[in-house]
Amino acid sequence: MRFYYVSIFSLMLLGVIYLTGTGLLVWFWVWLRQRWKNAWLVMVPLFLLLYLAPIAEELWIAWNFGQQCRKDAGRFIYKTVEVEGFYDATRERLPGPVSEQAADYLDKGGYRFYEMVLPNHTGGPNQVVHLEKVNGDWKATVLDHPTGRYHFYMDSGIQITHGVWSQTSSVVDKHSGDLLARYTRYDREAPWFFISLGRPRIACDGPDGGPNTKYNFLIYRDVLKPTTACGGDKE
Repeated sequence: MRFYYVSIFSLMLLGVIYLTGTGLLVWFWVWLRQRWKNAWLVMVPLFLLLYLAPIAEELWIAWNFGQQCRKDAGRFIYKTVEVEGFYDATRERLPGPVSEQAADYLDKGGYRFYEMVLPNHTGGPNQVVHLEKVNGDWKATVLDHPTGRYHFYMDSGIQITHGVWSQTSSVVDKHSGDLLARYTRYDREAPWFFISLGRPRIACDGPDGGPNTKYNFLIYRDVLKPTTACGGDKE
């Protein structure tokens, strides 16, 4: 289980709830015992409800978060390959000239070509922007479908259960259908009673349950290695 951070304001709120609730239940117990000798049969469940109900959500989230972290969180690399380029389904780009800043970023990646999503906002199928260095300059070409064999994906986040979310990135060989690598991270929300100036993130990408992560979603960097010939330009 991975419990959320504790704040003094949260403890004060729980303290008020427990003290007030305990006082009311003690008064009710005294009143009921004068009329029924087995009053404890009612009072024990009421006291348990009082002490567990305010933190029940936190217990639920912490347990489920811990289970998911141990189950399949982490970075799993099944195969690495040398490639000239790949299709990045996580990035959108419009066709047109490549800025100097963008060109520097593409050069640092070391690939001969990159393919990104060209969104269609009219409701039709998306297209692809193919970026390739030609005679020293990065040129953008619009295609109907990706030409890269290897595709990089990342979902936008899925709620697994109350208060627990997962997000996964992956690299897939579209020719064979093989999964080359997967990275899965889980995030948990704060309980209802948490009061503070901020709500720091608790996430895990391994069985230790966080609260921080060791890796990042760009798993293709560890899987798709630029070929040694990628440094040259296409003539």
